Amino acid sequence: MRSLTAEAVYIVEGVEDDPRMRARLERMMPHIRTERVETVDDAGLAAATREHALTSTPHHGMFDEIPAVVVFNRFRFDDPPETQEARKTAHPELFANPGLKLSGYGGYDWRDSGSAEHRRKTGSVCQPAWQLHSVVGCPFRCAYCGLGRLHNFMLNMEEFVERLDGRIGSNGGQTLYQYDNWTDIACFEPEYGGSKLLVEYFAEKPGKHLELYVGKSDNVEYLLDLEHGGKTVCCWSIGGRTQCDLVEREAASMDARIEAARQCQEAGYAVRYRLSPIVPVRNWREESREVIQRIFERTQPDMITFETLRFLDYDSLCTAFDTDILDPELLEAVKSTSGATVKQGCEIPDDFRRKVYRHIIDELEAAGPDTPYAFCREQRETWELFGEDFARHGQHPDGYACNCGPTSCPQGVAGLTSAAR
Repeated sequence: MRSLTAEAVYIVEGVEDDPRMRARLERMMPHIRTERVETVDDAGLAAATREHALTSTPHHGMFDEIPAVVVFNRFRFDDPPETQEARKTAHPELFANPGLKLSGYGGYDWRDSGSAEHRRKTGSVCQPAWQLHSVVGCPFRCAYCGLGRLHNFMLNMEEFVERLDGRIGSNGGQTLYQYDNWTDIACFEPEYGGSKLLVEYFAEKPGKHLELYVGKSDNVEYLLDLEHGGKTVCCWSIGGRTQCDLVEREAASMDARIEAARQCQEAGYAVRYRLSPIVPVRNWREESREVIQRIFERTQPDMITFETLRFLDYDSLCTAFDTDILDPELLEAVKSTSGATVKQGCEIPDDFRRKVYRHIIDELEAAGPDTPYAFCREQRETWELFGEDFARHGQHPDGYACNCGPTSCPQGVAGLTSAAR
């Protein structure tokens, strides 16, 4: 487990009363450096949320240190609706951002992006799905991210997994379940133990697969001897050297991530990559070519997805980044839209994004011509602009495989793309 320096640690009441939760807490605490540990009820956790502004998730930027605040929490599976409503009324801070799970609710969560309504409102192509979440927060301090302050760990993971039978069997044709993209879960393993529980659970579930979001970590030794039964896909987020070293400053290096993927592939896992987000640095063409070539030299991914940097306007970009490392053309493009209303995720104008995508697709076709690829959360017009490229792999915005789509298990990827060959 990666060590954390924490401004404070809060242990939610009830955690230490359960032997399995207490054991998980005792495994993790030696890796957390702090001078403040408190056991809290709802009122105490709400007060901590206010004190540390835990529901605020500003971009980390490349410059400032962000001390963590750790919450050892628990899922509250059996609270009746009246209890949930009473807690929400008494302590609204715990419910202000449901994704943070400070309330203890959630964990088996519906991703609405890609629904018909979402596509209509945003123009963005995605696929709705059920996802698994038990940790919020990451120590990697990527400049474009805001998940470094709060680290909220749900500790009753055995109970979470025990309850999955009644859920994953009721989702129609969903075959792939992503875990856990509110964090880079590998950072906290094997002490946390959630990955092992889920890998071994899905190994025994016919027709159901797990996607483990390893993210930007190279901590995979704990995975190599697990009995996964070929039912787990390991996914990395990766960029070029400058991005990995400077923009994602506490994360594993580009080469270390690819080596971790190689080890997992050797252990029988399917591996995937997300070029996500692509940060156009000054030499982004050369660096993206290098990372794509290295990926295919060392591994055989069954899927790659990609998207450019999102959700930062010009002022935010200048605040979060050392602009000297960024492509001047990128800066001018984003500056040109200052004050204008843009579509969700389109802060980098279409022309520049599409220039990046043209380069990425060409490099993917050169290095791995048999590997399918897809956009992540991109506009339909952009999908259609590259329609011929996607068609070579059986991909279309109304029917495609991607990293975490609900039917994008390895067999689903192979079946959809083989039709085009």
